[in-house]
Amino acid sequence: MIGWGRRSIEPGRPVAITGQFYLRVSQGEYNPVMTEALAIENGGDAVIFASVDMVGLRGGLLDKVRTKVRAAAPEIPDDKIVMNATHTHAGPSFSTAEPAVNGMTYMPSAKILDFLAAQIADAIVAAWKSRAPGMVAYGYGFATVGHSRRTVYLNADPNAPGPKGGYTNGLARMYGDTADPNFSHYEAGTDAFVNLLYTFDAQGKLTGAVVNVPCPAQTNEHAWELHAGFWHPVREKLRAKYGDIGIIAQCAAAGDLSPRQLHYKQAELRRYELKYPEKMRAYRKRPLRYPDGVFKSEDERQGRMNADLLDMMRAEDIAGRIAAAFDEVLEWAGRNKLAAPVLHHAVRKVELERRLVSDAEYESAKANHEQLLAEKNTPNYSPASPGARTLDARINRCLRTIRRYEKQKSDPRLATTIHAVRIGDAAFASNRFELFIDFMHRIQGRSPFVQTFIVQLTADPGAEGGSYLATERAAQGQGYSATISSNQVSPAGGQELVEQTLDMLNELHRPQAE
Repeated sequence: MIGWGRRSIEPGRPVAITGQFYLRVSQGEYNPVMTEALAIENGGDAVIFASVDMVGLRGGLLDKVRTKVRAAAPEIPDDKIVMNATHTHAGPSFSTAEPAVNGMTYMPSAKILDFLAAQIADAIVAAWKSRAPGMVAYGYGFATVGHSRRTVYLNADPNAPGPKGGYTNGLARMYGDTADPNFSHYEAGTDAFVNLLYTFDAQGKLTGAVVNVPCPAQTNEHAWELHAGFWHPVREKLRAKYGDIGIIAQCAAAGDLSPRQLHYKQAELRRYELKYPEKMRAYRKRPLRYPDGVFKSEDERQGRMNADLLDMMRAEDIAGRIAAAFDEVLEWAGRNKLAAPVLHHAVRKVELERRLVSDAEYESAKANHEQLLAEKNTPNYSPASPGARTLDARINRCLRTIRRYEKQKSDPRLATTIHAVRIGDAAFASNRFELFIDFMHRIQGRSPFVQTFIVQLTADPGAEGGSYLATERAAQGQGYSATISSNQVSPAGGQELVEQTLDMLNELHRPQAE
């Protein structure tokens, strides 16, 4: 039994947009931001996938969604909801910082949280209530979407300081300059696999698909208008060809990947100028909007417009590759539609080793905190300026590190929830982190299933969301995403996640699970 549901998550009012070191306030919706839900059940077990065009799912959002689902349809097994963020950096958010930015006001945290929970719950209930007999098929294709965003350097200072309240630049950097004479290599490879699970009605007509891509949707990540990143043109292309199908947009492990190219930049721009001249002209007629006072100069504004144009064409290019993979896989995977596959859904709460704050890191965080507070306590500080939000973000990062140090002796492990789902000979495994791809490959390489979908940035009951989960080599290289302020869990804890996930998958694969 298969059902689909969909709702907009655009509230019709200005809303906080997070995902950077400063807070943005939405200037409208550039393209639709959505939540979609897919319910699959066989009378014995169920899974409900829900994808949400947000940067992350923190602060009790899942708990509120479950409460609303229970109120509307108590028969729904709300513990079987697997809800993931697409990690667009231009989705609606609920921020704990309530002061206006640049004099602008926006929807309070409690109201946007309630709105988002209601829309997601409505989509889930709609999916459940629309269930009808159907079939599934699965397969994989290839589309280069994510690129390694961590650059490694020769002769780098392994203890080079980064911004106060931020991170330490060592041998590696996030989005480092590849033109640097000391540039050595990218720390990670990439992953071109696109995992696909298609759904059909009883007559074999396509009704939707889970599209699992190892890349966050963070094109145009500095935008002040709501948009879904590259998932919007993906949806447009697929629905133009197949009708109004459902699409669950899942981000596979991609903590060290992004859609941004770090070299071949001039070649990339030339590609788009020759490939998409009409789309580029259309964007120039309708560029992303920014509030007054954001840019300090006309040159800065023009630079942002050029970067936005490149990102828009990049999203278009990515969408074409994903759509081509979708078509290619459907052609052969659709020959093996399954009307009664084994369906089992396991949920396990596990504890992972925290990344412990060292004495030196604690002292550095305290010193940085004091210096940043001194910057805030000056006559030039204005709580309504964008710079104030950046300063507050850095102060809060220092505070979190200090509090972690004070708490870690009594609480050295982090509790998290993993979902493992079997659908025939395919499996899904969730985690709440921005998971580096090595961990995904360790799971997939040892998984007993024919095909294993990894889903990152899933909602965790009661948790404040995920953080980067870096590998051993990344932690040694340091840089943003791999230092203490970025990681709640250690690389050893990441391996514990791998082993716990594999234990669940092996249990689901045993003959008694048939």
